[in-house]
Order: sequence, then structure tokens, then C-alpha cells
Amino acid sequence: MARLLLIAASAALLASTSAAAAVLVVRSSGPSAAAYPPGKALPDNHMLKLKATDTVVLLDSRGTRTLNGPGSFSVLASASNAPEAVRTAGTSARRVRLGAVRGTGGTRSVWQADLTRTGNVCIANPSELTLYRGDAEAAADVTLTDSDGKTATVHFGANQWEASWPADIQVKTGKRINVSGLSQPTTLTLRQLAPIPSGLEGMAQSLIRADCQAQLDVLVDTFSARS
Repeated sequence: MARLLLIAASAALLASTSAAAAVLVVRSSGPSAAAYPPGKALPDNHMLKLKATDTVVLLDSRGTRTLNGPGSFSVLASASNAPEAVRTAGTSARRVRLGAVRGTGGTRSVWQADLTRTGNVCIANPSELTLYRGDAEAAADVTLTDSDGKTATVHFGANQWEASWPADIQVKTGKRINVSGLSQPTTLTLRQLAPIPSGLEGMAQSLIRADCQAQLDVLVDTFSARS
């Protein structure tokens, strides 16, 4: 019995070690996309065999790497070839604000509801959820109407990409929110993440499972690099 318990404990330890070392596929396109769907975890010893026009984006605690076919690529080799700034980006981002980066489209954060994209919006801490619009050239009054019939209007000034979440609209999982006042109407569906994920891999996996594509794109683009 003691021997069986030891074997079981060893197997569990090996399994947990393998899971911790896994690299996550966060984007894929091309002929091999079906073999590498977003959310697929790859062990450290995996070799990706990519065809022409294949593109696979991998993510782990060091950041992301983009692999372009044709060719065979080692998961470990792709990680070691990533630029130092990308390989250490995950750690520094968690200390500050995961997924926050400033560019021509304002400051992007994972915890923004993109008003221009219909889909799910993942929530970790309701107080951190804000609103984002991609085109900020002109001022706009955006109206949010939730599934309870409550309405709030949010004013965006010219060159203003981000705004606070309106106090009149409760942040609650399952709630659908219709957005009008921008170039196209959209619908947001709120999804609470539980438990709250930690690290880049946990965050990406949670966003994939909840189908929060807009936020996954922000996370991937923030830590993107090419291999």
C-alpha cells in the first residue's frame, strides 16, 4: 500500500510539474490551425510542425512568441529565442497593471470593455472595469442599456478613448448590455472570472474559456514579439 501511495504521489507531482511548464496556444491560423487551437497547452518537449502560411502564437510566463511556417519549431527553443524584453514582460506587467500599454489607440488594459466589439466581457474585479472606444477623433455620447432596462449615457470627449463604467449600470455576470452612439451598435455580455486567474498563462486560458476575445487580443498584442 505504501508503495502504491508513493507511486500515486510521484505521478501527481509529475503531472503538476508538466502542467506548470506547459506553453499555451493563444492564436493560430493556416492549414495547421485545427491542430493548434487557442487554449491548447503544449508540453516543453513538443515540436510544432508548421506548413506554409501557418502562424501560431504561443504564450507563457515570459510573454508571447509568433511562429511562422513552414518548418519545425521546438517549444523550448522558441521561448529561449524570444527577446529579453518579451521574456520578462509578464513579471513586470503583473507588478503594475496586467495588459496595460499606451499606443496610438490610448491606454489599453485587459479590464476594458471594448464598446466597438460585440461579445463577452470578462470581469475579475468589477471596480476595475472601464469602457474603451477605438476611434476617438470626435466627441461622442454613448448609450448603454442593460438587460434590466436601465440606461446610462457616457460622454467621450475628442481624443478620449477610455471612460469610467457608469454607476447606473450594475456590473453583474450574465448581464447583456446594448451599446449605441458609435459607428455601429454592439452588444456586450458580462462574464465573471472565478477564481481570478494569476499569471499570463492563467489569464489567457481564462479569457479563452470564457470566449472574451477582445480582451485576449489586448493581452496577446501587449506582449507580442516575432520569432
